[in-house]
Amino acid sequence: MKKLRTELATAKKERDEYLAGWQRSKADYVNLSRRVREDGEGQSKILIGKLSRGIIAVFDSLEAAEAGAKAAGVSESVLSGMNQVVRQLEQALLDIGVSRFSPSPGDAFDSKFHEPIRSVACESEKEDNTISATLQSGFVIGETVLRPARVEVFTYQS
Repeated sequence: MKKLRTELATAKKERDEYLAGWQRSKADYVNLSRRVREDGEGQSKILIGKLSRGIIAVFDSLEAAEAGAKAAGVSESVLSGMNQVVRQLEQALLDIGVSRFSPSPGDAFDSKFHEPIRSVACESEKEDNTISATLQSGFVIGETVLRPARVEVFTYQS
């Protein structure tokens, strides 16, 4: 009987050791899974940001070419085709979570979202530090600004 009790105690001890090892392994697996998922999400955001900046540069070039073509009196069919390409690029950006924004005249200047290109004198204190015109749209992905909108800002001069 004593031998059986000793064997039972040994078996319980082994069981507890195996259970503790299994629990540690499970916790390690859960932590590793979380880390791999977070690293993957981080890498995805970095790659989307890099890709988006390249697409934004092409987008800007096409918009500038479209404006130049309008000024040069290019045919409506060519302008329509250029506009279609610009819209397709904008949709491609939206599909990967990148949004375009253009502040309106009179909006408050916010250095997080706006890059001042020039200042314009104003005579009203109320207009001070507000946007006078948007020169180039900005782009965001979620809360992250990929490129601030390039703007003219009113500056009050007494």
